[in-house]
Amino acid sequence: MVILKSSVPISFEGNKKAAAYAEIVSMGGINSEVKRNLIATIGTILENHLSIPRTRFFLKVFDTTAFRTNSKM
Repeated sequence: MVILKSSVPISFEGNKKAAAYAEIVSMGGINSEVKRNLIATIGTILENHLSIPRTRFFLKVFDTTAFRTNSKM
């Protein structure tokens, strides 16, 4: 699912030039290689299609399974 909200203002470095913030939440399958590839791919899309430089976006990748415990009830 992708949600784009152009109505939410983002300020990086004290100015309002084009910028982006994204959160990716996964339920497994995100290792360091996948995370690097996601960041690179999304960075390329932001730069090439939306003219947002790589220095003006923040991407948070979170794997929910990293915090699961194997407890028995």
